[in-house]
This record gives sequence, C-alpha cells and structure tokens, in this order.
Amino acid sequence: MSTTPFTPGVIVQTDVRLLRVAAGMTQERAAERFNLSLRVWQLKEAAKNPALFSQGEYELLLLLAGKHPHFELTPR
Repeated sequence: MSTTPFTPGVIVQTDVRLLRVAAGMTQERAAERFNLSLRVWQLKEAAKNPALFSQGEYELLLLLAGKHPHFELTPR
C-alpha cells in the first residue's frame, strides 16, 4: 500500500485559448496534438458555449502550458 498522499484532479475550465497560447501552439498544432479536427478544436475555444475538454485532455494542456498545479513536464 502506498503512502503517497492523494492529489485531487483539476477542475476543467474554459480557458483553453489562454493555455494553448501559453503552450506556444497554434490552433492547427493543438488540434493535431490532441488528434482533433481544426473545427473541433475551434469549438473547444469558442467564447460562447465552448465544447468542454475531458479531464485528461485538460490536464495535458495544463502540463504543456506549464500551468498544472501538481505536476510539471521535464525534458529527457
């Protein structure tokens, strides 16, 4: 049994565009990275009624943007 404390997940927000820009990606590159069409990505960034990310997608975007509250990416 592990003694590592439980780290709760991150609440999915609608700040997708800001995170994408912080990660240094264009919409085209982000859509490719997440295996989405450009149109679907644009819907996820829409100001009105954005399509929400899954928990995993959102946390990956936070990691790529260097904004995850619990983890960070490190180079190999």
